[in-house]
Amino acid sequence: MSTDIRLKPGLEHRLERVVDERLITMHVGGKGVFATPAMIGLMEGASHKVVEELLAEGQTTVGYEVHVRHLAPAPPGSTVVVTSRLQEVRDNKLVFEVECRLGDRVIGSGIHKRAIVPANF
Repeated sequence: MSTDIRLKPGLEHRLERVVDERLITMHVGGKGVFATPAMIGLMEGASHKVVEELLAEGQTTVGYEVHVRHLAPAPPGSTVVVTSRLQEVRDNKLVFEVECRLGDRVIGSGIHKRAIVPANF
């Protein structure tokens, strides 16, 4: 499967989300805190959005590897900003640099890898 030449390193997508009840974990007590799996899910979604409109008809992306550190908490009601930047394109494999911020503070960062696959797999 060849990749589209429009998929180039440097492409980026940014999303903002309020940390609501769907994104928190309660096992820490109190009102809870932004959950690591929720942060990773937002990073994966932002990474797909980087390339979604540039994929050939009938193609989609699936995540296959995540290396992320969750560095600091975000309380319920706060707004996090997730950014994904395409770093590498090799055949049908895509490598993204991902970051999550709370204000000017990085609260999560890492690398996420996705593969371009047929949408009807």
